[in-house]
Amino acid sequence: MKFLSKCKAVALTVLLSLCTVPAFAQSGSLTTIYAHNNAFAGNTFDIKPTVNMTINSFDVNIGTFGTNGGGAGAAATVSIYWRPGTSDGFQSNSAGWTLLGTANVTSQGANIPTNVPIGGLNVVAGQTYGIYVSLDNWGAAPGLEFLYTNGGPSVYSNADLALTTFYGKGTPVFSGNTFTYRQWNGTIHYTKTQTCASEGYNATKMYYCVKVCESGYTGATLDMWIRRWMDRYGNQLPYCAREDV
Repeated sequence: MKFLSKCKAVALTVLLSLCTVPAFAQSGSLTTIYAHNNAFAGNTFDIKPTVNMTINSFDVNIGTFGTNGGGAGAAATVSIYWRPGTSDGFQSNSAGWTLLGTANVTSQGANIPTNVPIGGLNVVAGQTYGIYVSLDNWGAAPGLEFLYTNGGPSVYSNADLALTTFYGKGTPVFSGNTFTYRQWNGTIHYTKTQTCASEGYNATKMYYCVKVCESGYTGATLDMWIRRWMDRYGNQLPYCAREDV
């Protein structure tokens, strides 16, 4: 393990007290497509994570309809809403939705990702969440639109997250027309934080992992619990004591 090899010159009796036990968070992303053939003011879709994670930001497809890059440099205002449970059936009803945030961004142009720095949404493995992404200044010069693709529902997924596309939306938000079906063009950026639970431990192994990683111990106490782990399980250290995760 890298954790051990980095500190191999240190005597074992003090190794675990002197070496940093890092906390681990892994970044990831999931992209649908950037190939619009339709446009209006918003989209709804669902996400379902397989691990606990925090949604950090979104990339969207905004610009002018037509050729790649159209509308680059235009000022856009984007709002993102979320709800526990599916968005399907709630795309025209604001009840149960929470505004995650609103951001002013500069369009990178049609079919080119435009980052929207809205995030901080913590989601739990196995739960479904509805997302509504809205271009609040739809129609602003030079004819700015939220660009999407006909068809669906479509599912895009990786090992961490599944995304199901649903509807296109008009303006104003929620009360505007709904268009069936439209695939959101975009990317979700997230961070998944490893925990003893996410490692799949149970019983005694879970107990020891929590003592090593999630109880806040330092110095001799941390040393003791890592030694106990190693006595039982060898050098296959828990997530927080590995650098090769």
